[in-house]
Amino acid sequence: MTRYRLAAVAVVLVWVSLMARLMIADLWDETNGMVAFCDPAHSFGWNVRFVLTQSLGFWRPLPALLCAAVLHFIPNFDVNWRILRAIDTVLLIGAAALFVDAIERWSARDERRDLLFVVALLFSGSAIITAGWYANIFDASALLLIAAGASLLSRGRAIEAGLVFGVSFYCKETTALVFPFLLLLVAAKRITFRTAVIAGIPAAILGGIYFAIRARIVPFGSSADIHGFPLNMFLPTLINLCDSFWRQTLKANGPGVLGFAALAFSLAMLRRPRLIAAAALLILASAVLYWQMFMPYQDGVLMSHLNFLGRLYLIPVALMLFILAIERRTIAMAILLIPIVIGGYTTYRDHMRMQRTYRRIYRTAAEAKKKPLFVDFATKPLHDPVRGIEIGAFPNALVRVDDRTGRLLYR
Repeated sequence: MTRYRLAAVAVVLVWVSLMARLMIADLWDETNGMVAFCDPAHSFGWNVRFVLTQSLGFWRPLPALLCAAVLHFIPNFDVNWRILRAIDTVLLIGAAALFVDAIERWSARDERRDLLFVVALLFSGSAIITAGWYANIFDASALLLIAAGASLLSRGRAIEAGLVFGVSFYCKETTALVFPFLLLLVAAKRITFRTAVIAGIPAAILGGIYFAIRARIVPFGSSADIHGFPLNMFLPTLINLCDSFWRQTLKANGPGVLGFAALAFSLAMLRRPRLIAAAALLILASAVLYWQMFMPYQDGVLMSHLNFLGRLYLIPVALMLFILAIERRTIAMAILLIPIVIGGYTTYRDHMRMQRTYRRIYRTAAEAKKKPLFVDFATKPLHDPVRGIEIGAFPNALVRVDDRTGRLLYR
């Protein structure tokens, strides 16, 4: 094994150890899922029917079924969320390995480039928050299947790749980015337009079936959907996405020049106009899929849903990194590691701080003489009958969470 291969293995092991240290406390949608699917009043069959036929604000049946199974059969609140986060970690490592396999088939062997790709993917804010919050299993599983499709496509197995791409829709709607991704591969001259069509047809058929079912369960743009599509929000979405694309967070207080410069640099390094145009289309498509979701900026507030925003960058950034890798833009990838690692560090730091707040809440509840423990924190309500905790708008509660710092304030 060469030194670069050994370095790649070491990088993965270091990353896994960091993700293990990040297993501090379940929070937000993780806890809601645990309360719902660990309920002994519901049979596993009931949980399956609920996942397949009811809205969770979305409809992503494959990973949701996996979560429901783990939570139902392992109802231990100290264990099950850790298992699901470990699954996310494995899914991301698998995706990285499959992408590297495709890179090596479509481009000359370059182990230093492959190492940079693995570092840039795993140490990004998007991968860290995906592995650090099991509710991001939708993103992790979709990325794995997209990577598997890319690996199959690099072997000339277009139909199989298209089928895998199509199945990925049942993990997350962001799989629609495979269509501009196929155009990117055509522009990069790794596949022909005919091959793209052969792969795109089964993907489009399975994706169409998915969206037809989803529309019946969660009507698009309705109050039941996770977000709407107001016209006046598209341009701000696109601007904020472009600014934060390589940093993969909105933890600043507004757009900055460096973020736009990093994106412009990555596009320019693709060199060929047709390839640049295809990459720009990928970013534009990402803004459409995530319409209204890249706002507002976090502006120093720790206890915010924006803590988990990094997941939205996972697939588009991975595909951009993949194209840079097969084009052998090694120096560009090395330079882009600067915003990537900075964003990854801030994501890791803040996610650790936020989990510590919830660990303190759970310990306070365990020590409380009177149950349930009421906590004043209207941003994310929680009804947890297992631990005896009620979180919500309770202005007279003895415990309050400071949104900005995450500190528990006792009255």
